[in-house]
Amino acid sequence: MYIYSMGHYFPENILDNSFFDRLDIESSAGWIKDRVGIETRRSVLTQEQVMDLRHGRTTREQLKAAGAIESIASMCEKSWQVAKARSTDVKDPIDTVIGGTSIPDDDIPSNGCVISNRIGLEQVRAFDVNSACSTFVVQCHVMRGLVASGMTKEGAIFCAERYTTRIDYSDRRNSILFGDGAIAALVSSKNRPGSLKLIDSLVESSPSGWEHIHLPDGKFFHQNGAQVQKFAITKTIAAAQDILIRNQLKTSDAHWFIGHQANYRMLTSAMEKMGVPSSRHLYNVTDLGNQGAAGAPSVLSQNWDRYKTGDYIVVAVVGAGLTWGSLLLQKQ
Repeated sequence: MYIYSMGHYFPENILDNSFFDRLDIESSAGWIKDRVGIETRRSVLTQEQVMDLRHGRTTREQLKAAGAIESIASMCEKSWQVAKARSTDVKDPIDTVIGGTSIPDDDIPSNGCVISNRIGLEQVRAFDVNSACSTFVVQCHVMRGLVASGMTKEGAIFCAERYTTRIDYSDRRNSILFGDGAIAALVSSKNRPGSLKLIDSLVESSPSGWEHIHLPDGKFFHQNGAQVQKFAITKTIAAAQDILIRNQLKTSDAHWFIGHQANYRMLTSAMEKMGVPSSRHLYNVTDLGNQGAAGAPSVLSQNWDRYKTGDYIVVAVVGAGLTWGSLLLQKQ
């Protein structure tokens, strides 16, 4: 399987660290940067809407009913437009669409179907694959199997997240972390010039830890911060090293590393433990926050023109479930 184009989208509304000073949650811009390394994040909500949520002047349900929250399909359409503009070789009809989000507009139908309709794709098999922040790796794992089986020739993968709409803004531990974003990836069974070849994919889980990261129906996001931080560092390292080892590669053989954009402190700790120099570590969490499943693939997309022929790229992610996984890609 080959990823031959990618696109990303981030809402225009900016929530910088100084904004959280005004939320009355006993935080400061300096404290946030020191604690998690994040300086700004993007949101489908305006600062005024976040302030209203914080003080109980509105609810997510009221904002949604008023059409004030951008839809998942709209976010994906914008990332799709970027992906199409990047590729001059979107000629063959797409036959498979895989959608994914932790924060859907509706329980049914699948986001894959709604997105497909939004961008004008009708003769496709469309469905969702969700694994919280590990979603993109699992989507690629599934699509890789469909391509290998011959069932899929041309496909599209979409991830969009809006965690800023499901956060308790009186809780400084979680409210400072999240941003919103979306990505689109165009994939093919054919090797188009400039593609990223998916050499290998790895997916793992430890279901006994499912309660450590939880978003209950109709409630706010919750996580066991200390437990999750330890898990994230340990499994980011394991996912990256395992996929390299089983492909007879060393850490020094990989040109680029991209981790789940949980927070900058977690990422730098994992990279330092692996011996990855800062020059080969790609990230956007400092400017865009934790975008859930859209985080790691948005980094992959933002740096699309940076990869050179022969480069190995390792994407390692962790998420609720507990889940973790990785991709080994090579620039063609």
